[in-house]
Amino acid sequence: MANASEALDSARVYLNDTAKNMWTDAKLLPYLKEAYRDMLINLWLNGIPIQKEKTSSPITVAIGILTLTLPADFIEPIKLKERLALSNDGYVDMFEKAFEPDVQQTTELRYWAFREGGIQFVGSTTAREVLLFYWKTLTIPTEAGNPLGFTFAEVFLGPKTAAYAAGSVGNPTLAEEANALAEIKFDVILRANIKGQQSLPTRRVPYRRARRARVFTL
Repeated sequence: MANASEALDSARVYLNDTAKNMWTDAKLLPYLKEAYRDMLINLWLNGIPIQKEKTSSPITVAIGILTLTLPADFIEPIKLKERLALSNDGYVDMFEKAFEPDVQQTTELRYWAFREGGIQFVGSTTAREVLLFYWKTLTIPTEAGNPLGFTFAEVFLGPKTAAYAAGSVGNPTLAEEANALAEIKFDVILRANIKGQQSLPTRRVPYRRARRARVFTL
């Protein structure tokens, strides 16, 4: 699996600066981050389950609180369990709903709904500890030595990073050419990973709105 440095070197090929005279790693990294975000969004929209499953540390939900505090790397929930806060009780399953049911609060949260980008509760009359099982995002690289975390990611990230960089210095022709090439490269990545998708975990898809079309923009 490639590191960010390989994507940066690829971008410099399209920018005609393999000697790093203008486009150093430090100058290119902000554009690589933008390209990486584009890759994650488009892979997600095309159903490639590159995110990884994770379990949170216990999250305390105070009396009457209606929204769960989410981890920074949260993408989408899988399931939730709860128990009385500060107790040694075993965790019990909570029940997912499309919307919070119209019921009175009890000593347990019981129900949860994932909507508007957050996890919502009816609330409870006691403080609860919640375990969140969720899909986490891949880590956006911040240094040249960081792993890209996805097979063949550098194939797309090279031209996409170059497209952002060229646009930033007023070269729309190169930006458009590099962006068009990035779209072609993404299709290659998509086909390569669909081929091996049977060995990858399957995401939950409850209450999902219609999938939007893939869009490549600068």
